[in-house]
Amino acid sequence: MAESFPFDRGARYGSALVGTLFAGYLCIATSFDAFIEATNYAGAIGTDVPLVDLVEFLLILGLFIAAFTVMLASGARRLGAVTLACVVLLLWATLGIQRGIGNIRHPIEFWAFVTDQGLVTLIVALGGWLLVRGRHPLSFVVLLLALVPPVVTGLLVGASVTSGAFTLVSLGVVIMLGIGGAWLAVVIDRAIGRARPPAQPTPASRT
Repeated sequence: MAESFPFDRGARYGSALVGTLFAGYLCIATSFDAFIEATNYAGAIGTDVPLVDLVEFLLILGLFIAAFTVMLASGARRLGAVTLACVVLLLWATLGIQRGIGNIRHPIEFWAFVTDQGLVTLIVALGGWLLVRGRHPLSFVVLLLALVPPVVTGLLVGASVTSGAFTLVSLGVVIMLGIGGAWLAVVIDRAIGRARPPAQPTPASRT
């Protein structure tokens, strides 16, 4: 008889970590422009592409929700991370589709910046991870790293690089910033913990 493996603390942490990384990878690797175009032309072109792209989007959202839900953390922290993922991704999809059909136009640079895939991926993946890990509020300053991918995207577009180079650079930047930001948050969290004076024992604790 096969030995059973309990879904203990280590398994929950590992599942959450792998799920967040995989969801983040799919979020930046999936072409959101294709999703918008497929949504716009749904019913006008005899293909199943709109359904496939919708399933991809829902899969990414579901993976983030599952990863944050199984994380070993308080219910409030898990709820906060799930709420962040749902609000940001659904708002991103709504704004992107509205831009695609022409309801949102100007300022073009601003909307291109705030709907950049790299920015959205880092806010959801890194921000959600910081929430479920319970990092110190000051460590959330690392989310400023999410402003880097839109800048890189603009430089790549301006340089007219090939689509392959664009994809590889975008993936690399988001992955490095995501992992680096998570570790930087750990450093900030631990530095604040070391700098915080030890709590004085209460009279009840002395007895």
